[in-house]
Amino acid sequence: MIVARFALAWTVFAVWTIAVFTALEARWPRVRAPIRWRVIAVGAGLLFVDAAVTRLLTMRAPTATWTDALLAWLVAELLLYWVHRAMHGVPWLWRFHRLHHRSDPLAWSHAWHIHPVDAALFATAVTTASLIVGASLPIAAALVVGRRAWSVLLHANVIWPASMLDHIIATPPFHHRHHREDLRTANFAGTLPIIDRVFGTWDRSIDSPSRSHHLKRTM
Repeated sequence: MIVARFALAWTVFAVWTIAVFTALEARWPRVRAPIRWRVIAVGAGLLFVDAAVTRLLTMRAPTATWTDALLAWLVAELLLYWVHRAMHGVPWLWRFHRLHHRSDPLAWSHAWHIHPVDAALFATAVTTASLIVGASLPIAAALVVGRRAWSVLLHANVIWPASMLDHIIATPPFHHRHHREDLRTANFAGTLPIIDRVFGTWDRSIDSPSRSHHLKRTM
């Protein structure tokens, strides 16, 4: 029963994401590009594998109230920032992470192209954060699902003007800069740009649709 609910939930999420973001990219594209159905299909398969890996790694966590959610999120974002930097700076980790940084035009489906090893590392970081603050399993799971949903928006090929919001929370312009090959590596945070500012990796350079969206591995 648990497996069935798990599969149904992720199936609904996948179908909703495909329908909504494919329509958004077709209606308000930042860069004109054909719909890559094969890429989406492969990404959907990876999404379910990664979801299963995440589920296994977030099954054990101490019981606590939802009042710990904010602290768990903050600690998780800090840990995930360093995990993400390591994926770009450690050669053997980059071999897995480069799947996410393929050279295709950046689109929402990039958010699903996550190697299972990356998914395991991200889930471990979130679970560790939950353990540190004593958060419960639902909180750990919610953090993982929430970040995956937000990541779809961050990668979307949609028009989203740069604004002051980029200083407060990760937005498409903020994360599109992360995928730039021709500029220094920057903007690793998943939701909080202030982490990049503190550690010297923040850059608000305006991204150019005519340039490549593949990031260098170097830190």
